[in-house]
Amino acid sequence: MNDPEHESTDRPLINVSALAAALEAFAVERDWEQFHSPKNLVMALTGEVGELAEVFQWMTEEASKGASTDPRTAQSVKDELADVLLYLVRLSSVLGVDLDAAVRDKLETNRLKYPVEKARGSSKKYTEM
Repeated sequence: MNDPEHESTDRPLINVSALAAALEAFAVERDWEQFHSPKNLVMALTGEVGELAEVFQWMTEEASKGASTDPRTAQSVKDELADVLLYLVRLSSVLGVDLDAAVRDKLETNRLKYPVEKARGSSKKYTEM
């Protein structure tokens, strides 16, 4: 079976260990670990997601598709996406959550909730299918 949806592999889907280590070192150098409680990191992550949303807030659907290449918004999109990733990885590290395992588990859960034959082309929630 050559179906990537059902492919079993030992390769990580995501590997954030180097980034997690760099973020920890960055925090340690500045004595910021004291501020990196899960609560504080979630609040910071939420703020960064809000800043990303603000970039898109008044765009048309069509304009939003080019936000990462439009000179007026490209840098903001890149910066805010990076901020979201940095806080997400730091939060997972502080909580001891293996993001690769969490992503694999969630993909499997979603595969079961949204079988292709029911979900293809539909935006309905799994409870409405």
